[in-house]
Amino acid sequence: SSEIHPWSKTGGLAMVTGSFAYEFSIRGHRTMAVSPYYSCFQGCKMVGRAKVWLDGQEHEVRYYHQRQEYGAGKGCDYVFVDHHSYHRPEGLYGDPKRGGEYEDNLFRFSLLSIAALEAPLVLELAGSTYGQDVCFIANDWQTGLLPVYLLHKYKRSNVYRNARCLMVLHNMGYQGKYRKSRYPCDLFLGLPREAERVLQGEDINYRSDCINLLGAGIQLADRVLTVSPNYALEMQTPDGGHGLHRVLREKAGRRRLVGILNGISDEWNPATDPHIPANYSAADFTIAKRKCKAALQKELGLIPDPDVALLGFCGRLCYQKGVHL
Repeated sequence: SSEIHPWSKTGGLAMVTGSFAYEFSIRGHRTMAVSPYYSCFQGCKMVGRAKVWLDGQEHEVRYYHQRQEYGAGKGCDYVFVDHHSYHRPEGLYGDPKRGGEYEDNLFRFSLLSIAALEAPLVLELAGSTYGQDVCFIANDWQTGLLPVYLLHKYKRSNVYRNARCLMVLHNMGYQGKYRKSRYPCDLFLGLPREAERVLQGEDINYRSDCINLLGAGIQLADRVLTVSPNYALEMQTPDGGHGLHRVLREKAGRRRLVGILNGISDEWNPATDPHIPANYSAADFTIAKRKCKAALQKELGLIPDPDVALLGFCGRLCYQKGVHL
């Protein structure tokens, strides 16, 4: 994932991927979470290096590791990929003051995808590598190339023959579109020409001179997951799929698309939350919720009024989130 809580975060993606790492671990799976080393994260130790061919030359990445134990011998290996292109204090994907994304984002996240594929093969953790019989979980457009590299770079070379890849879609509004003529499939990405078919995209600005990372990942992933059953249906419509609805319908038709409802972290429990004026549960909430509402109105400088609707919104101030409504 391009971000993972608590080390890097711009939104819900980091929260979900952080939960994946924990939940798979406590269920007994040997779990590795891979994300960029955006800064000097505390408690990490360098555990290896790898050479990655990209943009016409070889690049070295370093791997930093932190193990978190969750009890009963279960835990997660957090692995961070270090390269100078990730060291951008202005933001993970772009400089908010300038607007837009970094010009080398395709390079940065292509590098992440290949480095993540190399990690189970080259990193010896707790006495052994993870090996080839693994399941990759790629998240959003930033890792859309992982299923593409898995097929064309590794499986075609008899590596990861039994490996599988799940593609998790958190937000269809961001797909990773780039101009095809500027980033040739072979010379820049290091992929065979035949990979152009799945990478082909369309864009209002680029038109057919376009590659679409998310679209490629969806097509080549063994399974596609998303954040709720409703969103799985919505993304199969022209509005919800943002141009990829036909690909998603085809995936759903083969029973390779499913929505699993995101849960709520256990810490968000009003029955035990120490930060609210009064605790309550589903069985008895009327009086306590009134107290909490009045306290919030007072804290925000509003007139305490039990009869006025008080709405809370947690999200980015953008059209897609429905703020205009």
